[in-house]
Amino acid sequence: MKLLYLIHRLPCPADGGAKLRAAAQLRYLAQRHDVWCAGFLETGPLGRASQETRRSLTGLRSMCRDVAAVPLHESLAQVRALAGLLAGGTATESYFASGVLRRRVMQWAGQVGFDAVLAFSSSMAPLALQVPAPRRVLNLDDLDSRKWAESAAGAVWPMKWVYRTEARRLDRRERRWLGSFDASVLISEREASLVEDENLRRRVHVVGPSTPALVAADLPVVPQQVSLPGEPVIGFVGAMDYGPNVDGACWFAEKVWPLIAGSRHDACWWLVGKSPSRALRRLDNGTSVRVTGTVPEVEPYLQKMRVCVAPLRIARGAQIKVLMAMTAGRPCVVTPGVADGLGATPGQDLLVAESPAEFADAVLRLLNDDHLAQDVARAGLAFVVDRLRPDASLLRLERLLTPAAERESVCASAGTMASICCQTGSLQP
Repeated sequence: MKLLYLIHRLPCPADGGAKLRAAAQLRYLAQRHDVWCAGFLETGPLGRASQETRRSLTGLRSMCRDVAAVPLHESLAQVRALAGLLAGGTATESYFASGVLRRRVMQWAGQVGFDAVLAFSSSMAPLALQVPAPRRVLNLDDLDSRKWAESAAGAVWPMKWVYRTEARRLDRRERRWLGSFDASVLISEREASLVEDENLRRRVHVVGPSTPALVAADLPVVPQQVSLPGEPVIGFVGAMDYGPNVDGACWFAEKVWPLIAGSRHDACWWLVGKSPSRALRRLDNGTSVRVTGTVPEVEPYLQKMRVCVAPLRIARGAQIKVLMAMTAGRPCVVTPGVADGLGATPGQDLLVAESPAEFADAVLRLLNDDHLAQDVARAGLAFVVDRLRPDASLLRLERLLTPAAERESVCASAGTMASICCQTGSLQP
C-alpha cells in the first residue's frame, strides 16, 4: 500500500505524548507499507534544528520512502493563528497552514498515486481532504474543541473569548471532518461518546494508545515484586510547555506540594520534560524541587522516582506518560480526568485524587507504605500488559487504512492476533 502520512509535528524527536504515538504508528506502517511522511519540524529560536532533532529526522527518512519536513517558526505560526481567528477561521488550521507543505504533498500525489491518506490531528484534515486517494482516515485521538472549551472555563478576557471562539468554530469543523473521512480514530470510549450524532458515530473507531516503548514484544512480565526506590522522589513527566501540563504543575506546586513537604521534609519533586515555561523554571529551588528541561532519555529518571503524578485539571485522551510510568512499575497518582481517559481501575491500578488534600494524602501513602506502593505498581503494570496491547491497536489502524478488498490479507500477514480480531468482528470499519 502506498500511504501518505500527514502530521502537524513530526516526531523528531519523539518527546511528547502525541509524538510518541505518531512514532509508533510510523514505525509499524513503514515496516509493512510504502510511506510518504509530511509535516512540520520544530526548530529553535533562530530556525535551526537541534542535533537531536536532525538525528531523529535522519532516522525517520530511513524508514520512509520520502519525508517533507517544513520548519515550524512558532512566532510566525502564532501570528497566522490569530489572523485566522480574526478572519472567521480557526487558530488550529491557520497555525499549521503552509503553501510549501501543500505543494510538496500535491506533487507527491501526482507522481505516486496514494492508496490511502492518514491525517494525524485535526490541523491536517483540510490538506488530507485535498489529496486524491481511495481511502482517508483522520486520527484525532481526542476532540481538540473540548480542550479549548475547558480552557475557556478557567480563563479571563481576552483569552476567554479566544478559547471559547476557537472551541465553537473547531467543533463545527470537527463534525464536518467526521462526515468527510472514511473513518476517524479516537483514543478512548470516553472521547468517542462525545460524538452525539449517530451517523457520525458510526464512522468513529476507538484505537487505543501505542508508543515505541509499549509494543507487545517489549512489555515485561509482571513480577512478584517491583523494584521501587526508597528515596521519596515524586516525578511529573511531560512536555512542560504544554498548557494543561503547566497549569497542573502550577496547581500542584501551590496547593499540593506544601502539604507533602510539610509531612515529608526529605521529599523531592522532579519535573521532567522539554521546554519548561518561565513559571515552571522558577519552581526549581536547587534542592527539593528540580526542573530538568529536555533530557536525552526519560527512563533513567523514571527509575529513580518512587511515585509519579499527573495533576492535570484539563485532560483529554490517554496520557501516554502515565502509561510509560506504569510500564516502568511506578505507582501513579492522577486526577479524575486523567483516570477517565486511561480506563484503569481507581484505587487498584492507580490512585485518583481531586482536591489538594486528597492528592497530597495519596502521594504520602505511596511514599510511606511499601505494601501499598507495591500493590499499585504491580496492578498498574498488569493493566498495561493485559489490557492495552498496542500491537492490536496498530493493526486496527492499519485495517482502517486498507481498502476493503485487501483487508483479509492484512489480517493473514499480521498473524494469530489479527485473525482473532477479524473473526470477532472487532475491527470492522
